[in-house]
Amino acid sequence: MNRCYNFLSLIFCFVILTNACEPVSEYSGLEKQVDEMIPETVNDTTPGLVVGVVQNGKLVFQKGYGLANLNYDMPNDPEMVYNIGSVTKQFLGYAFAMQHVAGTLDLDDPVSDYLEDWPEFDEEVTLRNLLNHSSGYREAYTMSTLAGRVIGVDRLSQEDALEVVRRQPELEFSPDSRYTYNSTAWVILAEIFEIAAGESAAEWVDKNILDALDMDDTQIETYVGQPIKNAAESYSYNEQTGYTNEKSNRAIFGAADVFMNVPDAARWIDNFRTAKVGGSEVMEVFLEPNILTSGNNSGYALGIGVGEYRGLRRYRHTGGHAAFGTQLSYYPDHDLGIFIVSNFNRAWLSSEAIAELILGEYMEPVVNYDEEKVALDEELLSSMTGRYINEDRNDFIDLRTEGGNLVSDSGAELIPVSQSEFRINGSDSRFYSDTSEDGTMTFTVDNTDGIRVFSRMEVWEPDRNSLEAYAGQYISDEIDSIMRFEVNEEETLVAEHRWLGAATLNPLARDIFQADNGLMVEFIRDGRGIVSGFFVNSGRTLNVWFGKE
Repeated sequence: MNRCYNFLSLIFCFVILTNACEPVSEYSGLEKQVDEMIPETVNDTTPGLVVGVVQNGKLVFQKGYGLANLNYDMPNDPEMVYNIGSVTKQFLGYAFAMQHVAGTLDLDDPVSDYLEDWPEFDEEVTLRNLLNHSSGYREAYTMSTLAGRVIGVDRLSQEDALEVVRRQPELEFSPDSRYTYNSTAWVILAEIFEIAAGESAAEWVDKNILDALDMDDTQIETYVGQPIKNAAESYSYNEQTGYTNEKSNRAIFGAADVFMNVPDAARWIDNFRTAKVGGSEVMEVFLEPNILTSGNNSGYALGIGVGEYRGLRRYRHTGGHAAFGTQLSYYPDHDLGIFIVSNFNRAWLSSEAIAELILGEYMEPVVNYDEEKVALDEELLSSMTGRYINEDRNDFIDLRTEGGNLVSDSGAELIPVSQSEFRINGSDSRFYSDTSEDGTMTFTVDNTDGIRVFSRMEVWEPDRNSLEAYAGQYISDEIDSIMRFEVNEEETLVAEHRWLGAATLNPLARDIFQADNGLMVEFIRDGRGIVSGFFVNSGRTLNVWFGKE
């Protein structure tokens, strides 16, 4: 009996000592730290998010917050799958890199080599241009809205998206002259991939990438209403209606429509390290960032952003669809990956904040130009104030002086580092002030999107008579759409569409307005000074013409 007791005591002591000698994991405090970052809008009765952290090929942290389904009080779970939106693009981009290395296609092939009845523009557009958002093609979303189709409500098919480019009168810009995010390009790419590979892009990716990486839970949605196993729901919230269970109205693989969970995201992230699928040559092609004709690095490769965050190399993409919001980031020099998906429009957790918890000691300070600031004459700064509108008529900046500083309408200070160059803390953008040949003050903005010139324009406050010049009916032959403009009792110009209802237009400068949905409108006058039509411009679409009847 004593012998047995002594033997058990030895075993007990061995277990205690063994456990005591185990090193404490460097991630042991991560859960508490992440818990403290979760937005106050998320609790056990709301939708929320899932978080995964991967390092050295291992999933070192995963957790769900809030509910995946409000009807059944089902909690968010990292094992459930979530719609990752545009994070999907990297799977098709990687497939193109694999086919390029295999010789099935060449990324520098013209798009017109693959598609029949395809427009031949003055300049050639290549597959690479589509993959890195530098094609000059129109994007379907704004065009569909202008035609009276509500994104998120009306269905958008692959053929609808292709038809937008077929009816495009000319390229919006020269290929590679700028970076303009374009999801329609990825719809076109899926069509091209099927022609080149002999099977649909979804089937090929499923077999050659997802299966090869044992991403068994990841599912590609190929038709609207397709059952997705173990999928979380997504929700938006507003004060008037409360929660809305959002639903996708399209299923066009390439641009989006992949459902993935945290463990599968970890497997995909690990492929950046191992190149298990594709090999190093494919990975190199996949991660090569595009250099614009200006010489600027766009920071985007074949479906993924390639750049830096506070001095650390990073591959990154975000996605948003039907109230899902996704972030996937990988820091190759530290083999750290972070995957976050929210299923709630009020639940946002920055992946950078988690990266800083783990890699903060390796990060450079947030870029700050205060020490480089030069003193400019107050009169000179005052001469730079005013409203500046870019040449594309899809963006504007209001500058004012505040406390002896030049400040934008967003509240950001433009810090002078020379007599004509300005920077913003935390940003890589450069601003150059100049005066054009006609004496107009300009600001040139130089960043990863390209180079854009903003010219100062006189702020305009029109009376009713001035606004009446724009009243009338306008037609776009490109999208078979009709807009009517009238001046209301409040002496405001209003645009009306049969299906979209009314939108208020706020004057920015003479003949240039911004609608309350963010679209900008520039009216054009004929030789007699009479309004003959207008162009609509947005961040992703330029120069959609409506002629006045």
